[in-house]
Amino acid sequence: MGHLTGTLRAERPLNRRRIPGGQHWTAVGLAFCAIASVGTASAQGIWEDPAFSLYRQAVEAMDRKDYARASELSGQAIAQQPTHVLAYYLRGQAAMFQSRWDEAAAAFGKVVELYPGSFAGHRDLGAALEQLNRVDDAAREYEAALALRDQDDLRARLAFTLLRANQQPRALTQLEKLAAHDTKTPEVWSALARMSYEKNDLPAAEKRFARSASLRDDGRTWFNLGVVRTKMNDLPGALQAFEKAAQHTETRDPAQKEMAKVREAMKQPTTGAAPDQVMSGSAPGQPVPSRRY
Repeated sequence: MGHLTGTLRAERPLNRRRIPGGQHWTAVGLAFCAIASVGTASAQGIWEDPAFSLYRQAVEAMDRKDYARASELSGQAIAQQPTHVLAYYLRGQAAMFQSRWDEAAAAFGKVVELYPGSFAGHRDLGAALEQLNRVDDAAREYEAALALRDQDDLRARLAFTLLRANQQPRALTQLEKLAAHDTKTPEVWSALARMSYEKNDLPAAEKRFARSASLRDDGRTWFNLGVVRTKMNDLPGALQAFEKAAQHTETRDPAQKEMAKVREAMKQPTTGAAPDQVMSGSAPGQPVPSRRY
């Protein structure tokens, strides 16, 4: 049989390229700029000042998805007011949407320098650093953001960043916190299931793969659930999982092969052997999925 994890199908990773925040810049920017509509002479005066006028124009460009223009205008606003935190943040977002990660990291770095209590600044700096494969730095920024505001989506991002860096114990801590919150992120449950599988804790792996499958109908997850149930000698449950996997194009062929093995095994009398004695797949009635994902 080889190493236990050899039969599991790889899970889909979280989308690293999703840009956190940044949607509806007009709504966000104009909420901050609302004093301009009050109509007082003082309000009108400050929004006519170059740093604020340029920032407002940058917000409008951002909402038009003209990211190059937004970057240019926010840079001009910063030139007028070097401590303009919002202009730095907008500049960082514009850079992210253009996949200019070095520029984004520099801009968000300035945000957290000027405003250490910015959740969004630490979060987005972490995202930019993650894209630059500066994993330890990214994790540190995510942790700083979580210290300011506990957010499950960000905790999941931190967990998978740590997993990619082979920092399993730290990742497990974050994943278990998410599980305690009954997270609705299927990748979290699949990751926990794989960790349980590696420890040969099959009941925990089965429960967690089942939870992941309940959150998203995914062929890989159903296939892995079938693998685990097979090892637990739950052949009816394994058949059900492989049937679900066979409904998905990417896992149809291997799932159909395992379904045939399971159906054949269900016709055979039980051997009475303990599961750990039949994992090699050589004993009658114990199909062991052999394909890697």
